[in-house]
Amino acid sequence: MSLDYDPVSVLETVGYTEREATFLYLVAVHSGYFLRRQYDRFIQRGRGAIAAQLLRKAFARGHLQTIVCGQARFVYHLTAKQVYDAIGQPASQHRRLKGDGQIKSRLMVLDFVLDHLGDRLLDSAGAKTEFFARTLGLTETPMSDAVARSAYRFPEAFPILIDGEQFVRFTFVDEDALSLSSFEAFLRRYGAVFAALPGFELLYLAVSNANFERASKAFSALYPEIQTRGITPMTPRGVDHLLEYLRARESHDAQKHPLTPRDLAVLHEGELIYTTLEHRALCAAWQVGSTNTERIRQRFKQQGPRAKFTPVLMPYSYPLHQFRRERMPQPELRSSVRSSALPLFEKKLAQKRRLSQEGACEKVGARGGSDPGT
Repeated sequence: MSLDYDPVSVLETVGYTEREATFLYLVAVHSGYFLRRQYDRFIQRGRGAIAAQLLRKAFARGHLQTIVCGQARFVYHLTAKQVYDAIGQPASQHRRLKGDGQIKSRLMVLDFVLDHLGDRLLDSAGAKTEFFARTLGLTETPMSDAVARSAYRFPEAFPILIDGEQFVRFTFVDEDALSLSSFEAFLRRYGAVFAALPGFELLYLAVSNANFERASKAFSALYPEIQTRGITPMTPRGVDHLLEYLRARESHDAQKHPLTPRDLAVLHEGELIYTTLEHRALCAAWQVGSTNTERIRQRFKQQGPRAKFTPVLMPYSYPLHQFRRERMPQPELRSSVRSSALPLFEKKLAQKRRLSQEGACEKVGARGGSDPGT
């Protein structure tokens, strides 16, 4: 995420310590929900008064709501729009109330993020789009085909890790669904992006191994189809689309006969997709007859993405399963408390001005450890 101010410092201005503000930032970006044990793990402390201090502050400022799960177990939901505005995501869906399965999925995502605080992680839809479009050079075509069919890009908000310079590790979170329909839909939605990469790994996150075998088979079944169609980084629409483009371009250049509406559509699409020097060389070879349909099919159908499926058994428990949840009523805040908590948006503007004057804009990192004043 690229901001011209430090959102953690903005949260500190309303009374949170640095590690409290950093944890709330992670919750707002990745999940919207958290458990007390997750904060304890983030600060590397056992259960005690430190977590209670964070909860008291957040409740006093009206930033949290409690979901009662039974057996004295609770889930905390970060709902304050001001907090999401402070991190640059005012329209975040994380502040909305979800069903039990989605809440569990969000909690699992946060645990995964806490497990990978030292890794490079794409933390927003904007960061993911920028990485795939600019860093890896993916065209808008596979991106739009795969992730923009809904109102939100990357709607699942599952973490994506980057190893080295370009190797991508996707994640899918299984919240103990009875069927694989959501996973199969995920594979279809991201199929074009997967195929456009030279290699990737998909981490299948679950708290039981019940679906591991079936999910592995569903994943493996995708790649014979991709290889048969000849989908590669050079041919994101498949080898047949490239051949259509070459024929349509030849007809257009030679003006042998009028182009059909399909020819015109393929030409328009191809001008946006086939733009590299390799594509130009291939077009030139086609024009002079030094390559043909069979050679092109053989070339691209023998290629395919290096794909790895890795089931990950997460060693954590979540209190939502089989419990009836309800909202815990929040105490009324006195007017003095409300007036002392200035809107975060105003404080964000002040923070932007201060950082602008200093000429330093720090990118938020994962900052654990102890507080100087604690």
